[in-house]
Amino acid sequence: MADQHIQILVPVYNEGENVLELYKGLVDDSVPYDSLSFVYDMDEDTTLPFVAQMRENDARVRALKNEIGPGVVNALQFAFSNCSSGPVIVLMGDNSDKLSIVPEMIELWRQGAIIVSPSRYMKGGEQHGGGILKSGLSRLAGVSLKLLGFPTADPTNNFKLYDGAWLREQKIESEGGFEIALELCAKAFEQRETIVELPTIWRDRTMGESRFKLMKWLPHYLRWYFKCVGLLLKRPFSGKGRV
Repeated sequence: MADQHIQILVPVYNEGENVLELYKGLVDDSVPYDSLSFVYDMDEDTTLPFVAQMRENDARVRALKNEIGPGVVNALQFAFSNCSSGPVIVLMGDNSDKLSIVPEMIELWRQGAIIVSPSRYMKGGEQHGGGILKSGLSRLAGVSLKLLGFPTADPTNNFKLYDGAWLREQKIESEGGFEIALELCAKAFEQRETIVELPTIWRDRTMGESRFKLMKWLPHYLRWYFKCVGLLLKRPFSGKGRV
């Protein structure tokens, strides 16, 4: 694929000065981007003054107000509907993601990947913190799908790169929260699009409060997990896993 507009999307909710650390990490790791959008729900969000501070020295930075409705699903859906062709990279505002692998993710997109999925659960990947229940269920879901032949062991990780043109064509059905990443992986797999993974290191936030609602969102995750299982069971068996 030819180089196109590189877009980074960061859904935020009262992250405050956390985003300054994220921005510093992007600069320190020489992460390329043409736009860096912080997607927010309300004008009172404590993140906004720091976004304005960054924008004073970097015109590529912007605050993007979610006009669909409150919540991370709506924020991402609104941002996706406004993205252009080219790689769209979703980062979390809590500085948990390994930013230094973004250039490699972009290169994999150039080679034809529709989704590039950093994985905590493949060889070379690591996860630090996150709670025993949350991290255990995420690992179990990802590893079990991988054993059945799914192309990534970490489809629930929201740190991902998507092809913008493909993304705009998808109808988002998620209603809970961060299960949107699993939904998009399921849809790409069903459409036989290229999904590739690479190892990443995830570290739990050290500032602020997580808005992850495990028990509330679990049924929504299970819906897409079993959708993936069903798709895998329909694929022919090669003797080395499903293809």
